[in-house]
Amino acid sequence: MTNQSNIWRQSLLAVLTSLLFAGSFVAGKYTTGEMGPLLITLLRYIIAAAFLGILVWQRQDIGLRIGEASRSDKVCFFLLGTFGVVGYHFFFFSSLRYTAVANSAIINAFNPVVTGFLAAVLLKEKLALRNYAGGAIAVFGVLVLLTNGNLAALLQLQFNQGDLLMLCAVLCWACYSILLRYLGRRYSGLAMSYYGALFGVAQLLLLVVPELSQTGWPSLSWESVAGVFYMGIGASGIGYLLFTLSTQRIGPTKSTSIVHSGVPVWVALLAWLFFAEPVTPWMIVSMGLILLGLRTVLQPAKVS
Repeated sequence: MTNQSNIWRQSLLAVLTSLLFAGSFVAGKYTTGEMGPLLITLLRYIIAAAFLGILVWQRQDIGLRIGEASRSDKVCFFLLGTFGVVGYHFFFFSSLRYTAVANSAIINAFNPVVTGFLAAVLLKEKLALRNYAGGAIAVFGVLVLLTNGNLAALLQLQFNQGDLLMLCAVLCWACYSILLRYLGRRYSGLAMSYYGALFGVAQLLLLVVPELSQTGWPSLSWESVAGVFYMGIGASGIGYLLFTLSTQRIGPTKSTSIVHSGVPVWVALLAWLFFAEPVTPWMIVSMGLILLGLRTVLQPAKVS
């Protein structure tokens, strides 16, 4: 009983992460009309790196000296920025230029499946069959939510290059999750979040600065500025830190299942709160399926 309660307590980090990530959809509604995706990502991660830097400065005893890391670990830190910051956001926003939002959301819902496969192959992470079944139930609940109960609509989707780009985004996030688990054996969650953000900002500067030199700096409303600060501190700062800590404690498969299954639920609730979008009966059904699936995912393995 104690083990079960500990797992649920540790899973709260992933639940909070999904809420913070869902808030980015609301914030993004105010920013995407005024800025390009790479500029949005750059600004939010400059803010995130500064926020995490303050935490680093306050806690000098957590082993953040990357100069002492091995060459392979330095490469992994660099790849955290490549996959989790640059790659995921670039492919995600690019996919929206060529495909419907529904297609991108449905493909993104399979993130736990891809992460679980990579974790099993690369990290030899083994879960009980019921844990994988729980992940499948949660994904099914997400599909019910995204299709409003009309699962037959999935057969009518027209797939294009945007869907391939979204698959690349999913693969980037799965690789990011695996790297967190690998580095988490030697480094703190704060260290990984901080250096991942720094390396991501460095790579984004190389991509965005030449573009800004040609197009100039866009004029921004206060809503966009507030949205960027939320995404920087709330989603990219606190959110990525909580996701990192969650991955260290319960593993990449469980953590990713909770986060990506929970995001559509939180998005639906936030859309109702901020934009008065209705909550349908199918949303309630899907939420029940997702919660049932997550409860099954978090069931501990029986000790023989």
